[in-house]
Amino acid sequence: MVRSRPSKRFRDAAPSVGSRFRTRTAARTWEDGLVCGGGSVGVVLHGPPGRQVLTLAHERFFVPTGPRPPAPDVRPVLADIRRAVANGDAGAASELLTAAIRASGYPDGLIWTDPLGICATLTLRTGGAADASLEREVDLVHGEVATLWDDEAGGRCVLRVVAPRDEPAVLVRLETERDLAVTWHLALGGAQETALDTGVPDGSTAIRVDLAAGLDGRLRAVTADSTALVVARTGAPWTPDGPGLSSRLQVRGGTPTTLRVDVHVTSGAAPGRAAPPATAAVDWAGVRERQRATHGRLVRASVLDLAGHEDLDACTEEVWAAARAGEPAARRRAVEIAYLAGRAHAIAATGELPPTLQGVWQGTWRPAWSADYTTNGNLFNGGLASLVPTGTPELATSLLTLVLAHLGDYRENARRVFGADGMLLPARMSTHGRANHVAAAYPHVFWTGCGGWVLRVAADVVATTGDRSLVDDRLWSLVEGVLRFAETATVPGGGRRHLVPGYSPENTPTGAAGAITADATMEVAILRDAARAARLLGTARGDDSLDARWSALAAALPGYRVADDGTLAEWIAAPWCENIAHRHASQLYPLWYEVDPAFLGPAGAPLRAAAAATVRAKIAWRAADPTPPPGRMEMAFGLVQLGLAAAALGDADAALQCVEWLALEHWRPALTTTHDAGAVFNVDASGGLPALVAAMLLGSTGDDLTALPALPGAWPRGEVTGLRARGGVVVDRLAWDPQGCALTLRRLPDARWLAPAGGTRLRAGRPFTAAGRALAGAHLHLSAEPTTVHLTWTGPAHDPLTEG
Repeated sequence: MVRSRPSKRFRDAAPSVGSRFRTRTAARTWEDGLVCGGGSVGVVLHGPPGRQVLTLAHERFFVPTGPRPPAPDVRPVLADIRRAVANGDAGAASELLTAAIRASGYPDGLIWTDPLGICATLTLRTGGAADASLEREVDLVHGEVATLWDDEAGGRCVLRVVAPRDEPAVLVRLETERDLAVTWHLALGGAQETALDTGVPDGSTAIRVDLAAGLDGRLRAVTADSTALVVARTGAPWTPDGPGLSSRLQVRGGTPTTLRVDVHVTSGAAPGRAAPPATAAVDWAGVRERQRATHGRLVRASVLDLAGHEDLDACTEEVWAAARAGEPAARRRAVEIAYLAGRAHAIAATGELPPTLQGVWQGTWRPAWSADYTTNGNLFNGGLASLVPTGTPELATSLLTLVLAHLGDYRENARRVFGADGMLLPARMSTHGRANHVAAAYPHVFWTGCGGWVLRVAADVVATTGDRSLVDDRLWSLVEGVLRFAETATVPGGGRRHLVPGYSPENTPTGAAGAITADATMEVAILRDAARAARLLGTARGDDSLDARWSALAAALPGYRVADDGTLAEWIAAPWCENIAHRHASQLYPLWYEVDPAFLGPAGAPLRAAAAATVRAKIAWRAADPTPPPGRMEMAFGLVQLGLAAAALGDADAALQCVEWLALEHWRPALTTTHDAGAVFNVDASGGLPALVAAMLLGSTGDDLTALPALPGAWPRGEVTGLRARGGVVVDRLAWDPQGCALTLRRLPDARWLAPAGGTRLRAGRPFTAAGRALAGAHLHLSAEPTTVHLTWTGPAHDPLTEG
């Protein structure tokens, strides 16, 4: 191998892309608000000048709004459904499922999961104000948001809000230039309006509110399941005022006033935890310092610098306007900001539990899709997606906190739906694990992928941290439960085991009378991948007792298929025909994590070509009308799915298209994200975009590391810090320019057991020569001490999967 001399061009300081941003766009509704969160508590700041509204939510406060029956008993008609599917009669299968749902006593319409609720609304009123004076700021590193406006006398007012990391509190600071009369109002609040009506019941009807006036304003929001106790302190008494409490005080100009709000949630309709005693005045500088050391440390764990627009003081509207007009530097700047903001918001919404569809934020009693955990795509490709690869894998263990609490429900699901042993996880979750969100049009009970997907995330946390303690008895029960379900729910035939009935979320084959099918590619791919994940989890536990069974299951599953149109078939079994005109791209799962071996090397070329054809076709479908619904720019995480596959295939242009669509069409001036282009508050893009960018810049298996597998020409130079790779490898810095790249790498001490005996094989998205300490042939022997490797390009980009 030709050695190159290490270059000085990659020895700069850590990237500095700015972390404070301004917008002049007003927040007339909560969906346009600024958000901050400490993991368990979230705040949305919105409203016009002079009437600022803070809507508070807590990750544990889900409101019981409807029935919670067990999964429908499908067993009496299961054999008939299987025969209908075998005959290609999806319509008959749907009718049989509907009959089973009715026989199980289900009400008409979908049963929704319990929605994320509002704990309280705190409103500040200061009288008249000039709308034109309003500005808003977000400080992503300190987790602080602020609204600035002029009062009616022309004095400047600033309202700052922070939810300290890992604390059940919200801190509010009001700064004024002139003396100002202020009224605070504490009530339940919340809106009935919803950006998208998905049929979720009104959650406010399931809450009783208790108020207590005094030096502390106290509001208890009580449901049948839990109690949210909100205690607000202003330094002035609280008195009854309509449906809430008010506190009136005179703020002196030049003397900031700080308000503390504690938010506690307890199980059951109990009195609630006692609030801590009143404290001395809040040291705001100290709060910011602590935030930088906690929240900020997590946010700064990975920063992207694409040499974007140099005007770091530009308002977000200005950056996005220039980017949408096609200015290259502004487009890079928008991606930089989206990467930082997306990570910051995913982190702010992750506490004991992972982000819901709306993170840890709420402003309506009728949230779209119940603001729950949707496990057939949104959670894994959305809010949770970036936590492992972009420097914070420890936060991804929140998924296990959510999932491992309901193992009994999963066993009941398996018995009632498939007459099987083991565990069947539901497609939607919040307060339980029962698979009861189902209808003929959305036969979610037949989607079996959640369990295996959880095992993949768990394996990636172990693979990037080396933490073997994660594989405790409960997680191991899930590993065995997912396996046992697959062994007993699949149907033998033709020397293979088939997933029938099955469901590819949330698509219906062209020409079919229903969505119930067999051998959905996603379900097959997840089980094949789960076998690899389970082997790693077993190694971490020191238990190989399930390895042979998992291997046998994976070997018995049907092989992937190239559809008649040349794309990767979404349904392996005939006669189901492709339906490219759909927001999901579930059939591309084999390329999202460790690439399925069937796609590797020369033998995998036909499948790679078919997957590439799927990516092109799906992008072309969206490009024909890239506008909000009824246009085709719907569902941000569908773009993440496409982009992840493109990145694995080395298709940098397709991956870039997905990144730029996400950044430019799914980001608001407040740096929050939307489900569709410009509509429906949602965190899928917040977590999904950073995960996609990370996949374009770094690929890994337990044995391999691939630098820049899908680097687009539009990003000729740049750097990223803090990416995580399997094998316990930390990429402290990856910098590149048109001539080559440099990687600073180390292996975590706890991950020594993951190190390949022959070293980690280094690859790249382009041919290269390399020079650097610890490089032996094409392999790296890494330790806890950072080592820097410099690569010099010797040829054009190529398919990184060709070598296998």
